[in-house]
Amino acid sequence: MKVDTWRRAVLLAILVSACGGGASPDSEPEGTETTAPTTATTSEDSDSLAAFFGWSTGDDPDAAQAQYEEQERKVQETVRACMADEGFDYVPFIPPQPEGSFAFDEEEYVSKQGFGITTWYGNEEQFSTPAVEIADPNQEIAEAMSESEREAYYEALYGPPDQGTPQVDEATGETYYVNDGFGAGCYGQAQEETYGNQNKLWEELGPEFEEMYTRMQADARIVEANQGWSKCMAGKGYEYESSEKMYEAVYEDFQERFNAIVGPNGGYADPFAGWSQEEIEAFVAGKGEEELNQFYLEAQEAAQKNIDQQALENLQQEEIDLAVVNYECSVPLRELMESLTKEYEADFIATHRQELETIREAQGG
Repeated sequence: MKVDTWRRAVLLAILVSACGGGASPDSEPEGTETTAPTTATTSEDSDSLAAFFGWSTGDDPDAAQAQYEEQERKVQETVRACMADEGFDYVPFIPPQPEGSFAFDEEEYVSKQGFGITTWYGNEEQFSTPAVEIADPNQEIAEAMSESEREAYYEALYGPPDQGTPQVDEATGETYYVNDGFGAGCYGQAQEETYGNQNKLWEELGPEFEEMYTRMQADARIVEANQGWSKCMAGKGYEYESSEKMYEAVYEDFQERFNAIVGPNGGYADPFAGWSQEEIEAFVAGKGEEELNQFYLEAQEAAQKNIDQQALENLQQEEIDLAVVNYECSVPLRELMESLTKEYEADFIATHRQELETIREAQGG
């Protein structure tokens, strides 16, 4: 996993588990001590992790796009050099990203998609990434080769075809392989060279980061804000002890009711249910890609024919209504979290500055 992915996953976990609050963060309960950081910080230590590493946030999609391209350029140039050593031409290539890939408006999202538990059904196009036309020059290079040369080219680029952990495609019965770690070949080596040292250091810091997060969650200001969130939610007809408990209950409840309406497989049926492996292989072997896609489409349409659409729409609207109320009640806590995150991260940076500077150096910061 790339360090950027790991970082975003951790920070998202912080926000998701705590974003349910709704009381004013300006005051603290009388007689209650906060568990705020105690390390004295200087102006040098007062950076947030985002500022320390130069991470772009969702507030600046253009900067996030530029950061992504900069990271990919490093990978692509390393791949080019590696492929040259293997005797092949490779043109560094960064696929274009769909418009809006790095922008996220949470308020707009919840108003249309709620928590994303049931609302994706029937609205798959809203949840999918728009297709982008890709003209990879390296594909042209490979296609101009003989079959044996092309096989050698892709093996140098991605490693042997049977590299990684074997998996079986339930639909076709075919075995395919999932890369372990960063993968093999020049591309895997480039990923390892670019992100490997960063990942190792982040993994070593993981327990300390989790401990920081635990302390922040126990901070009296967060506790009070969560109580305010609970009161706000109750005032709008939703009784939850905490945002964390709400998320646990919501996902289990909506998923269970969703399955009851569309079926345990999300309204999608296995078109090969009851078929033997030999029958599946014989059927697939005699069909082209377009014909197979049509076969799958017809099977899904048949499976969804008897779904109670009104019940589904009611459930989806119920999810959206709850998500919108949660978003509104969470405003004060989100603001508090932004402030406290900087406070606790400053302490984290002061304590682990040497390791963090090593990571920053490894990522070229």
